[in-house]
Amino acid sequence: MPMREVGAAALALVSAGAWWTWTWRRRVASHFEASDASRRPLDAQGVVRGAEALQLKADTDRAVLVLHGFNDTPQSMAYLAGRLHAAGYTVLVPRLPGHGRALRDMAREAHASAWLTHVRACHAELRARHARVYLCGQSMGGALAVLQAVAHPDTPALTLLAPFLGMPDALQWQARLSAFSPAPYFRSTGGERSIHDPDARRQALGPGIVTSRMLRGLRQVALHAERVLGQVTVPTLYLQSRHDNRIEFARAERCFGALAASDKAARWLEGSGHIVSADYERDLVADAVIDWFARHP
Repeated sequence: MPMREVGAAALALVSAGAWWTWTWRRRVASHFEASDASRRPLDAQGVVRGAEALQLKADTDRAVLVLHGFNDTPQSMAYLAGRLHAAGYTVLVPRLPGHGRALRDMAREAHASAWLTHVRACHAELRARHARVYLCGQSMGGALAVLQAVAHPDTPALTLLAPFLGMPDALQWQARLSAFSPAPYFRSTGGERSIHDPDARRQALGPGIVTSRMLRGLRQVALHAERVLGQVTVPTLYLQSRHDNRIEFARAERCFGALAASDKAARWLEGSGHIVSADYERDLVADAVIDWFARHP
């Protein structure tokens, strides 16, 4: 066969493969997007109903920036936010970019640089208006809170709720390899074990679906936060369940030990999964956070 014909055949084969991949990708995307839209309806602003950012104002000079976790929404922090507000704090729970949105918007907006930029802006807004601004973060929100605490060592106190610091090797490989997959979305397994309380689990608004870009963003934030634990001098309370399905207890112990803060305390929970702010021990968690902040006025 002449080389020109071989080249034409190869080009046709590549074109057919590209067309098939594009068609398959759109079919998969449409299936995921339609299923998610039926389960999580949107409001007029394109935000999942119930997943909006929370801002609770108090007539004091104290405020708390509360950060939800990866693939979650402010809904998971609503109970804690209410308790903090009742204790006299202005509370801001921002919705991290791409979270609590339709899957197509999530794929476009949810990535590390957007999360970091948004958290910095929210923190700066609170610091401009309040004399004392505390930090509280859960899961990836805990990693983001660590980064803010390092950038602002004058923070009066920090609480970390099952912080996602570092990343297991298997998940790191999944994040790397996902970049080579044509699949637009991936199911996030194990979410049903993140909250033990069935009523609280039914109220959760996370999609249980992620993108390659999100996984790589999680890896970037988690590894960065782990590397700077030795620079955290802010008084820190660390809350972690022994039955966390996302974080091995031994890893949590190592991360707590790596904190440079001379004033630090750990509380190991027994009746919760990963999302401790919304699970069976949510009152214990809220009491501990409020007490820690009160001890660092």
